[in-house]
Amino acid sequence: MLWLARPPYLRWAAAALLVALAAWSELSPPPTTTLTFLATDVAAGTEIEESHILRRRVPTSDIATVEPNGVAALDLKAGDPLLATMITDVAVPPGWNVIQAPVPDGAGPGAVATGVILTDGSAPIEFPALVVSSSGSDPFGAATGRLAVSPEWTAAAAAAAAEARLVIGVRTGAG
Repeated sequence: MLWLARPPYLRWAAAALLVALAAWSELSPPPTTTLTFLATDVAAGTEIEESHILRRRVPTSDIATVEPNGVAALDLKAGDPLLATMITDVAVPPGWNVIQAPVPDGAGPGAVATGVILTDGSAPIEFPALVVSSSGSDPFGAATGRLAVSPEWTAAAAAAAAEARLVIGVRTGAG
C-alpha cells in the first residue's frame, strides 16, 4: 500500500540544507580588509605621515595595502588608495624640487645622478641630482621618472627635460 509508506524525510532535510546554504552564500556580507587611503594631497618628495592617511574597511580585492612608511614618489591626490609603487625610501633634500625627467633604465630610487643639459654648440652643462622614482624600462624610448634637483638648477633642468635636451647619468658601483 503506497499511501502508508514513510515520507522521504532525509531528502526533505537535504533539500532544506541546500536552500539554507545557498541563501547564506548569497546574503552573507563579502569579506573585508583594511585599506590605506590618502586623506590629503601629498607632494612628491614629502614624508608620508599618519595625518595624511585614512584607513577604511573595503571588500577584499587584489589591491595590497601598505603601511605609510616613506616618502611620496610622485604627487598623490586625496582619496586614492596608497600603493607600494607610490612610496619610496628616498628623502628629497630640503629645498630641492622634484621634476619629471628621462631616468636611465635600472636607476633605482636614491641613486645619485648627474644631469646634463645639451646645448647648441657650447659645452654641455652638468648639475647634481637624485633619482626619486623610475617607471622602469620603456620599449619605445627612455624611461621616465622623478628627479630631485637643487633650486638653482630646477628651471633649467625642467626646460631642458621639456625640450628633450636633458640626459641623466647615474652613478653605479662602489666608486
